[in-house]
Amino acid sequence: MKRLPLIFCLSAIAAFGQARPIPVIFDTDIGDDIDDALALGLALQSPELDVKLVTTVADDVESRTRLAWKELGLFGRRDVALATGAPEPLLDPKLPDKAAQFSVLTEADQPPASAHARAADKIIETLMSSPVPMTVIPVGPLTNIALALREEPRIKSKIERIVLMGGAYFPPRREYNIYRDRIAAQIVFSSGIPITGVGLDVTEKCKLEGADLDRLKNAQNPASQFLYRLIQLWQQGNPNRFPTLHDPLAVGTALRPNLVETQTGSVEVEIASPAFFGATLFKLDQNSRTRVARNVNVREFLDLFTQRLSSSPRAH
Repeated sequence: MKRLPLIFCLSAIAAFGQARPIPVIFDTDIGDDIDDALALGLALQSPELDVKLVTTVADDVESRTRLAWKELGLFGRRDVALATGAPEPLLDPKLPDKAAQFSVLTEADQPPASAHARAADKIIETLMSSPVPMTVIPVGPLTNIALALREEPRIKSKIERIVLMGGAYFPPRREYNIYRDRIAAQIVFSSGIPITGVGLDVTEKCKLEGADLDRLKNAQNPASQFLYRLIQLWQQGNPNRFPTLHDPLAVGTALRPNLVETQTGSVEVEIASPAFFGATLFKLDQNSRTRVARNVNVREFLDLFTQRLSSSPRAH
């Protein structure tokens, strides 16, 4: 019996020593490409992450918020705060949006009034009230993040890091998320916040196909089946159109940084020349707080992704 206090102390030390989940804000243009819904699923299925807030951005933000609400419900995470973001970039106009994935929405998929809160305001509120710095994972245009930074600069000290899917660095070229709101992207990259950029040149290596896709297809739980249904809608009748896991790799990098090899340097977003709008120009600089992905362990990432998204929603 004398050993019990020692055992208790050792157990308490071990429990204290375990890493606490990383508090996360997830910003998404869910509904167009399939990778946003898959990225949100990976974030929710990862015990390393504690998703506190989901915000939507670009064009039909009302439908995006409804789709995010539906997915949160299927994963049993209606506790996660939800907010509706900017429908248009800082300079360019809103575009029409008729994403096939929105067809899964029904009259029952109506989020609460709180989900209509302005995303930039909710980002500021969530960061300023957090007892610890948070990780922000934007996987769409960076409009909401730039608005929050511009309206409340103090949030910089409350952001541990930004892990974003955006840009293409080796070589530099246009990528949709950056191009769509190049001004917002330049604001974020020049903010001085630690940033990890996961670019198109690396994410393109991560395809969901073959046995990996079959594993998700054959998963016998409603959440996995929902994601597979979204994939089918996105395929638009072409079963040989395989998802590229652009956005999920940003989530994977946030929870397991060694999945990608990075280089440290500065990123300039082209905002002056229309012919090159949105190009991300990377320059080596060891004093910079920005890193960009140079390579990825594809097999390790696909194993992580398929194992988590083919599993039943985890207890929270």
